[in-house]
Amino acid sequence: MESRAKLALVTGANRGLGFEIARQLGKRQIKVLVGARNAIAGQAAVDRLIAEDIDALFVLLDISDANSIFNAVRVVTEKFGYLDILINNAARLPKATDDGLPSGVKPGLILDFLETNFLAQVSVTQSFLPLIRQSKAGRIVNMSSSIGSVTISSEHLHQNGPKPPRIPYAASKAALNIFTVLLAKELRPEGIKVNSADPGLTQTDAGGPNAPYTVEQGARPAVWLACIDDDGPTGCFFTHVDRHVVNNPW
Repeated sequence: MESRAKLALVTGANRGLGFEIARQLGKRQIKVLVGARNAIAGQAAVDRLIAEDIDALFVLLDISDANSIFNAVRVVTEKFGYLDILINNAARLPKATDDGLPSGVKPGLILDFLETNFLAQVSVTQSFLPLIRQSKAGRIVNMSSSIGSVTISSEHLHQNGPKPPRIPYAASKAALNIFTVLLAKELRPEGIKVNSADPGLTQTDAGGPNAPYTVEQGARPAVWLACIDDDGPTGCFFTHVDRHVVNNPW
């Protein structure tokens, strides 16, 4: 096994927020495992990071495939034997063509989102947890959204404004949030911190070029939560607002 450097795995890290999270972690001298389901895209992302003097390695990981998760855990176990940081970034994003109205949405669409944005995240986290338990300061960050906040969605005049009724995506992120809270409570005695991060609407392929926040801004809360000290928060939902210290309501 290699000498023990601080090690982070970012899922869906070949582009967008995932890539930027990996880049910012790498700039903090953390070795980054770039998780991606496409080997060509994943290795290309690693090459870009290495060009910036970041210590990066590609790991083939399709979060919707149990065999892929198993093989990724095996690779990390054999090469390192531990994992300090897991950032669950890979997810299915809503499309304009999705019918998300509560009165008309098809159950199958809800199930599709839940399988990718909730069940797959649970599976990845559970599978890598034995490796995280080998860390002196394990950190798990789930990339969520204020759309998954029941409070923000229900308060029409909330400071974040009314959210679109995309119930498949919202339900999947709400489920991920409760997983964050309960896992944080379970792992608190072990010193492993679990939090949700809200990047806001960022200038990615999904958010578009006119989104209010840059990818750099959107990545900051996840990077901050990945690197918090032992006295830092757990079971919380932090945003990109005011240097990522604002805690979203659940």
